[in-house]
Amino acid sequence: MRPDSTDTLRRHEDKNEEADLAANLSEAQQKEITRQVDAYEEELRNTYKRKDDSRIIRRKRRSFYEELVEKADEEEKLNPDILRQEEHDLISTNLWLSLGFIVVFVLAALLVKDRIEQIAGRATTLITHYFSWFYILICTGSLIYLIYLAFSRFGAVVLGEPDEEPEFSDFSWASMLFSAGMGVGLLFWGGAEPVSHYLNPPVGAGRTVEAARQGMVYAIFHWGLHAWAVYVLTAIGVAYYGFRKRKKYLMSSAILDITDRPKVFKALKIFTDFVSTLAVVFGVAAAIGMGVMKIAGGLKHAYKIDASNTTGYVVILLIITALFILSAMTGLKKGIKWLSNLNMTVAMVLMLFVFILGPRLFICKVFVDTIGLYLNELPRLSFKIAPYTPSYEQWMGKWTLTWLTWWIAWAPFVGIFIARISRGRTIREVIAGSLIFPTIFTIAWFSIFGGAALHLEIFGNGGIGSLVTNPKTVTQSLFALLSYFPYSQVTAGISILLLFTFLVTSADSACFAIAMMTTEGDLDPGTGMKVLWGVVLSVLTLILVLGGGIKATSAAALIFAFPFSIVMVLIAVSLTIRLSLQVARRRI
Repeated sequence: MRPDSTDTLRRHEDKNEEADLAANLSEAQQKEITRQVDAYEEELRNTYKRKDDSRIIRRKRRSFYEELVEKADEEEKLNPDILRQEEHDLISTNLWLSLGFIVVFVLAALLVKDRIEQIAGRATTLITHYFSWFYILICTGSLIYLIYLAFSRFGAVVLGEPDEEPEFSDFSWASMLFSAGMGVGLLFWGGAEPVSHYLNPPVGAGRTVEAARQGMVYAIFHWGLHAWAVYVLTAIGVAYYGFRKRKKYLMSSAILDITDRPKVFKALKIFTDFVSTLAVVFGVAAAIGMGVMKIAGGLKHAYKIDASNTTGYVVILLIITALFILSAMTGLKKGIKWLSNLNMTVAMVLMLFVFILGPRLFICKVFVDTIGLYLNELPRLSFKIAPYTPSYEQWMGKWTLTWLTWWIAWAPFVGIFIARISRGRTIREVIAGSLIFPTIFTIAWFSIFGGAALHLEIFGNGGIGSLVTNPKTVTQSLFALLSYFPYSQVTAGISILLLFTFLVTSADSACFAIAMMTTEGDLDPGTGMKVLWGVVLSVLTLILVLGGGIKATSAAALIFAFPFSIVMVLIAVSLTIRLSLQVARRRI
């Protein structure tokens, strides 16, 4: 028999054997598996080109085919009831573990309240010294991975049914996205961070043109693509497994079974949800704490009301707590959506006010210059550790690592929230919208507020530099900047109101997400659970603010970001494996 006839016969036998293996699968599944295996065989033939390699190709094709059939068969066997019971057991464990840990933390914090700031400082130094490379790699890796997803065939996968339309309009979606993910932080640091880097750059002399330009780039690097990449990675994982694979909207749902030992995998899922919940609780408590101090600083600077004390912090926090619990009780489509739209509208009005009455031409030049410099510096900054420059490492611990770990700590909450509001959008739409829009808005915000502040420092007779460099007065920097503009009393009041609404939006979104993570992963969790976590967040925030101020709040986010960064790696691996089994060339 001729060699080509033998090959044809073998292929025919292989096809029959493959058909027998996939007999229990649907016709659509069989076609999809055959398509993937044929593509895989084509790649093998480009690699193995010798005549004797045909056996290797057959063996590898058969092994790959069996693997795909086995995974598809396992998925078919999983019915909704089995999935729900498994997730119910995990959720109950996570709830009590999380509450128990927080109670222990609160008691310990009360016992050593005079040393919270000292302990926080040591923790920050330790993590900065040993794990700076790891956090940079995680955030940069997330961005690269999302770019790959968006431009790959996976980008066409719909987070929902194939013909489902987006639940929210583009404006409402973008408003909720931005309010939950950034809002209050940009108000706090919009003018302060560029000025701080201008006065005290990581390397080189301060108060120079280069320090001003680099100050803007560092600010955008901290708040731009890398921050949102961390959020979106978790969002895509949760949304895909929730909307397409019938699982609960939990972080553990986005992790594939990577071991053949059920008990080990169950422990891994419990660990995933546990560290995700703690990262959210401490990350959001840190953000609320910073917002409370910012509001107190604004009241003191603008209206001479000294609220930077225990009584002032308690009153401000009680008001915020009451508002965000009330908003969370009204649901996603009412309170959170309405507040998010209000936040975005008022923020844009405040931006326009500063732009129109500020140095308009200078701001426009800063905007364009910063975009170019950011794009040019992005590859270098994405991997920059500077182990040969101790001064940069110290600066990096204070700024870059603080922000990157803050975003990681917020990722479970913002990721789940983005997943919840992104139903009906493709993976490509969510990635593009969540990376491009917030980054452009962030550059505009820093160009306007940071540009106006730098203009005062460089060309004016005043500025906010003395406030920014002092941790006790940095909370007054926004209001000091607004005092150089007309109607400063009015704009200060609007800024304080905006701080309140941004905090309320972030906090009620967090309550919404934590309640989902610690109940049944429902899209609309119960009121009682949202109230419970609202109270927990408030108590924890008060302890952090009174015990250690900004250092304690930042250290809390820094510490609990580490275990979740490992979860992010597992999500990326699981998502890639699962998407490879369900792709097509058009929107599916």
